[in-house]
Amino acid sequence: MSKSKKKRTAKRSVEQAPSSQVRDKNRQGRRAGYIIASVFIAVILIIVWVNYYFSEDQKYLRLTVITVDDISIRMDHFMKRIETAGSDPIAMLGNIAQEEIIKLEAPRYGIEISPEDIDLALKAMAQGQSEIISESEFKEWYRQRLNESGLSDSEYKDLIATSLLTSYLYEYLAASMPTIAEQVHLHTILLDTEEEAEEVRASLEAGEDFANLASELSLDAISRENGGDLGWVPRGVAYESRFDSVVFELSTGDISEPQAFYDPSITDPASPAMVNYYLFMVSDKADAREVDEEYLPALKDQFFNDWVGTQMGLHEIMYHGINNGFDSETYAWINWQLSK
Repeated sequence: MSKSKKKRTAKRSVEQAPSSQVRDKNRQGRRAGYIIASVFIAVILIIVWVNYYFSEDQKYLRLTVITVDDISIRMDHFMKRIETAGSDPIAMLGNIAQEEIIKLEAPRYGIEISPEDIDLALKAMAQGQSEIISESEFKEWYRQRLNESGLSDSEYKDLIATSLLTSYLYEYLAASMPTIAEQVHLHTILLDTEEEAEEVRASLEAGEDFANLASELSLDAISRENGGDLGWVPRGVAYESRFDSVVFELSTGDISEPQAFYDPSITDPASPAMVNYYLFMVSDKADAREVDEEYLPALKDQFFNDWVGTQMGLHEIMYHGINNGFDSETYAWINWQLSK
């Protein structure tokens, strides 16, 4: 190479070197900027997440709200259950405690639920009145159930399993229920006011026929049609169980004092029709008599509820909240969350 060409090449190299170094520095600067921006965004996200995680609402959602023995139920799950059922928080406390008792006790009676049982129950629910449902239709139905309830797959299936356990346990216990019980042959008249009930009671004690007055005056269609005769009734199924202490203490042929009855179908507490008054009469008694078919369902419910009540007394059940147990502040916070 000639000396002149070597000089030109060297000159170009010298001229190109600074521009290459500048580009490298620019790239390094941009890279550093990206790193700094990424770190800054990450720090902001961490701060936001920390503030969210340790916010008062999130802290409360992580609280344990129910413990049954060594089983704990968190507030976030409790809230989902309330929203799914549309239930009052106090009622849901009892429901969940009862469910946990059933899950603990059912296996003692040989009652267990398999994943296949749960799948069959879900497909039966999805099918409804249809004769057949495709797998894709079932999956879509199930996806909608999860979305509507806000429950996870495991939470929803646990709910189904608990429902099956309850049903099987109910039938198991009902099959062992004694069907011979103490009973009274009960007659009733339902009247509008306490004053009217007192007047009718005086007429009965003066010798008026119970069946005639029941057919003429009773507001209860069943007792009116039967002349007030309800037949043989065991304990716990006569309208309200609190009436047992009245009717089972009556002597044969005696008329009870007027007994206030609150009509659950009337929601306006100011309505005069919300409270009516029963008069009871017992025409016969039996210490041990076969229960009539019509009263067996109510007796089974009572038998199952008594069993649950007994079991709940044998387990350690505790309700927790924001401060001292499930207090008024906890109840108010839950209702405030539900109203959002």
